[in-house]
Amino acid sequence: MVSIATSGSVTIARDTADVWAYVSDVTNQDHWVDGMSDSEIVGNGSIGRGTQIRGTYTYGGGSAPVLMTVTEFREGKRLAIDASEGPFPFSGLLSLEQAGGETVVTNSMTAGSDHIVTSIMFTLLRPVMEMMMGRQLRKELRQLKDILESGGVE
Repeated sequence: MVSIATSGSVTIARDTADVWAYVSDVTNQDHWVDGMSDSEIVGNGSIGRGTQIRGTYTYGGGSAPVLMTVTEFREGKRLAIDASEGPFPFSGLLSLEQAGGETVVTNSMTAGSDHIVTSIMFTLLRPVMEMMMGRQLRKELRQLKDILESGGVE
C-alpha cells in the first residue's frame, strides 16, 4: 500500500479546555470534517484508547461506512485515530497546545491507497496529492476555528 501524509495547524481564540471538549466529542466531527456524518461511539461509552467510532464518510460521489479506533488519548492534548474499515485507510492525530488564551490545533493525517489506481496516483503525483490533502486539512481546521469562535459553542 502506498500512502501520503500532511498536516495543518490553526490558532483558535478559545482556551484549550473548550477546544478539547468540542473535538473529543466525536459526534462533533460531523460539523467540521468534510464528508463525515452519523458519527457515534460504538457502545455509547466514554472515549479513550481503544474506543471505536462508527460513522459514514462521503467522497467521490458515494458514501461508505467507516470504523475508526482511538489509538492515543491524552486528555486535553492528543487524540489519534486509525481507520482500517471504510473507503480508505487513514491515521490521524489531532494535537492541542495552549498559547496564552488561545489554542494551537494541529491535525496530521496519513492516508493509504484504496485501489491500484490510487496507488499509482499517490506514487506519480505525490506532491500534488499531498498538497490537495493539506489544503483539505487546513479548510477543515478553519471550519473548526469558525465554529468555536462564532460563539455557538459554549
